[in-house]
Amino acid sequence: MIAAIQGIQLNQQLMNKIQDEKKLTGNESFTYALDAAKELIQANKTAEAETKNLTNDFITGANDDIASLLIAQEKSGILLQYTLQVRNGLLSAYKEIMNLSV
Repeated sequence: MIAAIQGIQLNQQLMNKIQDEKKLTGNESFTYALDAAKELIQANKTAEAETKNLTNDFITGANDDIASLLIAQEKSGILLQYTLQVRNGLLSAYKEIMNLSV
């Protein structure tokens, strides 16, 4: 779980570094944000699949390590919450842009 949180922080630091180095325009910055969101969704899907597999293994008795199951469930939950916050931020930015008068 800590590794997942550190990975999220590293992704944010990487995004900040890319923006600082390239001085991105609005379109490029939004493209990078969308790419980061796509990667986040993929990470979320991977965590969901891992949790599902560990849950099925635990239920069937193939694996009795409940600690790894609980960690996977927490990781998946945190990634889902983070993904929703990123989505909300992107929607908020989109709505704000749409409300700008030209």
